Amino acid sequence: MNRLTASFFCIFFGVKLALCTSISIYAPAYKNQSITWKKKIDYITNINEIIAHEIIDSNGYVKLYFDFKENELTEISIGRSHSMLYVDTSHYQYNLYFPKDTLIDQASLKKSELQIVFLNLEIDNINSLILDFNNQLDDFLYGDTSKIIRMAKRSNEFQDSLNSFKIFLSDRYSSKQIKYLHNYIRYEIAMIEQLVHQNNGNYFKDYLYESYLKRNEVNYKNDAYMQFFNLFYKNVFEVGGVEINDRIKFSINNYNELKKLNEIIKACNYFSSEQLSELAIIKGLFDAYKSPDYSSENILSFLRKISAESKWQEHKTLASNCIKELTKFTIGSTCPDLFVVNQNNEKIKIHDLRGKYTYVNFFATWNYKSLHEMEIIKKFKENYSFVNYFSVNLDYNEDGYKNFIKSNLNYQWPICYPTNKQKIVDDFQLDHLPSHLLIDPEGKISQFPALPPSPLSKGYNSTTIDKTFFIIKKNTTLKESFKIGKKD
Repeated sequence: MNRLTASFFCIFFGVKLALCTSISIYAPAYKNQSITWKKKIDYITNINEIIAHEIIDSNGYVKLYFDFKENELTEISIGRSHSMLYVDTSHYQYNLYFPKDTLIDQASLKKSELQIVFLNLEIDNINSLILDFNNQLDDFLYGDTSKIIRMAKRSNEFQDSLNSFKIFLSDRYSSKQIKYLHNYIRYEIAMIEQLVHQNNGNYFKDYLYESYLKRNEVNYKNDAYMQFFNLFYKNVFEVGGVEINDRIKFSINNYNELKKLNEIIKACNYFSSEQLSELAIIKGLFDAYKSPDYSSENILSFLRKISAESKWQEHKTLASNCIKELTKFTIGSTCPDLFVVNQNNEKIKIHDLRGKYTYVNFFATWNYKSLHEMEIIKKFKENYSFVNYFSVNLDYNEDGYKNFIKSNLNYQWPICYPTNKQKIVDDFQLDHLPSHLLIDPEGKISQFPALPPSPLSKGYNSTTIDKTFFIIKKNTTLKESFKIGKKD
């Protein structure tokens, strides 16, 4: 469940900008660093869109702006440190303090969530109200240990307590005319009921569907609603049982007809709402793409049909997002660009290196496997000159990179530091180091993740990128020999 934590201080700065949400941020620990403001495009692919990007000034101040049409959850990030902020379209100005991250793990690529500090936050702001609800929920769940025991036992006593709690919440927030808040509360409670009763058979499954999904508006931008939706339809194509699952699988792999798939799915009670059903189908297709049980090409075909023909614009956009995300790093797709600065302080774009194969290794000075690989890459450069070698350092701060460069002047290829490190981590979905990427001469993905230089990087698997380079060299030599012998 989503938890928003905050502290309140009676400090005020900034000027309200009419018709546009602004956030004034004081972040003294992050002077001259980059800050981004993001919002989630959808809760199926979980793709984030950067809506504002600025540099914090030398005094630690920055201001961000964006015109929101509806209430939604956003994220403020400085490097790997981030905080969550609910945007209330009736409140146009936020004043925040972004504290120093003392818990961030420098030897990691994982994001670190901070407790944001609100300055002069009104009590009727959605952030204040959600914080209040979360506190009430914590008190209900953890204030009385007997409740936890009853919940664990899935007893009727717990359901009675929960029903009483629902009445309490209804009374507490009845005067707050914020649709997003009431939906948030409703579906946070729904998730508790789902978790408590998930093993209690179809009766409770039917109850959850009838109570929270069937006749209720689809809330695409409400994080609590979408979390409940994703939990309820966790294994979308299996919801209706084995028989319907087999028919769905056969339909996707053989018929490749969206109409036929809809007919099969409607046989299940949990797909009686047309709009909800199509949303669930999109999720099911997205989840099934990498399964060997389904034709990946047919799944993309279904998604293309939905993106072109759906009645709902949200579904057209979502299906398109799914296609982009699923095909992002497939062989032959265009590689996202890398913007970096090399050891000579020269700006480089990875696409500038087209014309040859380019092997990129993402490394950190704190990772011993990374350091071991640098020596192997040095040998590769001597043996496979037809490849561009390109190292991107992902140390927490630039000092580690600079010290590494000073101590390793013998590495004769670009060893770079990114202009926006977190963007690279996000774009390439990096969760561990070392990681590798092979790009073909046209700037297309050849391997990702690519094979490593050393078996140490793959759990002592004997297959390395050396084999790939050998094959490329062999094929290139054959092509050249044919060219030489060819008649004019």
